[in-house]
Amino acid sequence: MRANLLDITSNAWRTALERCSHDCHHTPAWMKAAERSERGRALAVHVTDGAHELLVPFVRRDLTGGLWDATSAYGYGGPLVSTGAPADFADAAFRAAVDMLREAGCVSCFLRLHPLLNTHWKSSVGLVLEQGMTVSIDLRKPPEKHWQETQSRHKLGINRARRAGVTVRVDREFETLSRFIDIYNQTMTRRCATDYYFFDKQYYRSLVNGLGDNLLLLVAEEAGHVIGGALFTLAQQSGIMQYHLSGSDWDYRHRQPTKIIIHTAREWGRMHGFSRLHLGGGLGSAVDSLHEFKRGFSPDTHMFSTQRVVVSREAYHALSAGRAASDGDLRGYFPAYRRPVVAKVPAGSRLAALTP
Repeated sequence: MRANLLDITSNAWRTALERCSHDCHHTPAWMKAAERSERGRALAVHVTDGAHELLVPFVRRDLTGGLWDATSAYGYGGPLVSTGAPADFADAAFRAAVDMLREAGCVSCFLRLHPLLNTHWKSSVGLVLEQGMTVSIDLRKPPEKHWQETQSRHKLGINRARRAGVTVRVDREFETLSRFIDIYNQTMTRRCATDYYFFDKQYYRSLVNGLGDNLLLLVAEEAGHVIGGALFTLAQQSGIMQYHLSGSDWDYRHRQPTKIIIHTAREWGRMHGFSRLHLGGGLGSAVDSLHEFKRGFSPDTHMFSTQRVVVSREAYHALSAGRAASDGDLRGYFPAYRRPVVAKVPAGSRLAALTP
């Protein structure tokens, strides 16, 4: 097998996508935007035996001494295998990919597997760990079935918004993008989100310029005022529509604009021939209000998993020294050496007395 590293300008990357059922999150345009949010360089490892192909997009993040690690971009990436490849090809090709990454100085690899495209992914390398459930809407169902599967609380919110004059439109020219960004940031601030869920304006511009018609902005308006919005990505080849980012104006929370936006999005996707609207997962907590909100639109759920691979055991162990997790523990914080170090408080100090 032949393994190579590709950058986002590579024609081989685009050619490989043509042979694999893929999502927008696997494309060079998506990965280019991810360079800003992940603070690294977008690459893909490409493995072929001449007849079949494996493609794994990732972001390279530099460490020390010429070492680096690989991580999936925000969203659902994961490995892709060309259509018709035999069952044993994927595992053998991924092993070849890991060997090539090790020779190139990679220490570890963290992959977010795609809940729809990686349902049968199995690997003898590292650990594939189930993380939780995601929700999708089958857009091949008729609108009557969609409405039937919508929970009553969502139906009530949608109907109330309609009666109040709330409308939803597709902003193809992204004229309301700045307003959407403000609303999204305000929403994340209210939810006490970490810095990982905030993006600079260049990130959005990179998505708009790179994805073109494969990026959709839906905005909810009342009396001409934008009260909510959501970004969706479109993968024409696989028929997958992804719910990316959304936000709502706190002053219009009683209108619950996100509900009517998702309702409109599924109608738009159905009418334009898409097969699935993937809403994503929740917060990962025991009481997950976000997951339950999404389940209010569809009963269809999918397992979301991650794959953790220690590529260079010696380097990983050295970098992880003194951390809570060792190179043998792949279920905890991964990679262990990126786990934030909490400063120890000296016993007997005033701060120690206040620390639970």
